[in-house]
Amino acid sequence: MNWEGLLLDMGYAGFAGFVVGFAVRRLLNLFLMLMGLYMLSLMWLASKGIISVHWDALLMLFKGMFSSLPAFVEGLIRKLAFAGSFAVGFAVGFKV
Repeated sequence: MNWEGLLLDMGYAGFAGFVVGFAVRRLLNLFLMLMGLYMLSLMWLASKGIISVHWDALLMLFKGMFSSLPAFVEGLIRKLAFAGSFAVGFAVGFKV
């Protein structure tokens, strides 16, 4: 069994996971900053009387958008963990 190749693959996967996680965090920060600026602009326009915002409808929209996010992330993590474990077990079993 080639342990060096297996460790190299695991190191590459760890590095790739770090890079993807870092990028997702940065994109999430950018998204939240833009969302905050959007909300501030709505509040400013509403205070000047230029637009009329139905805040309760907007709140319901955001609640609906983020209520299913934790379930989605949990399902994604479970599938990735299963797929990763399966792939490692398959590779080890195939090389033996």
